[in-house]
Amino acid sequence: MSTDSEIRCQLELPDEAVTVALGRAIGRHMRVGQGLGLVGDLGAGKTCLARGVGLGLGLTDPEAVCSPTYLLVVEHPGSKPMLHLDAYLEAKTRAFFVDGGEAYLHECGAVVVAEWADRIAEFMPEVSLWVELRPTAAGRRALLGWPKEQFRWIANLATDL
Repeated sequence: MSTDSEIRCQLELPDEAVTVALGRAIGRHMRVGQGLGLVGDLGAGKTCLARGVGLGLGLTDPEAVCSPTYLLVVEHPGSKPMLHLDAYLEAKTRAFFVDGGEAYLHECGAVVVAEWADRIAEFMPEVSLWVELRPTAAGRRALLGWPKEQFRWIANLATDL
């Protein structure tokens, strides 16, 4: 999680359908220019959550949302476009930012969704929601954190699932 975020909400996600539902609920509330930083180990559900976000954003083809690890950044058009990136290959991602990618990220006119975002926290949009996914015996747990004055809608998020 970002060091300037505070954990405000914890949700249990028993299966992939609920993880997608959480993403959809988040996507409905996200605004262009905001970021969503996804954190968690391999297989934690980051891409599954990102696909749900795509559904909530109204992407043209939300099923096309897949792990962008080897593509680095993928643009997804829609009523609220999504820029999906992955920092699993941290050195490659940092080189992208140094070579002009940071300006692109902040001027793209999209919601920025980053997997392994803790590795590139300093490049994320100033207004970013952070979601850490952790496997549990009953599925997975999502810990949500955000800047103090942002994302007030999270208080009602559990009712959206």
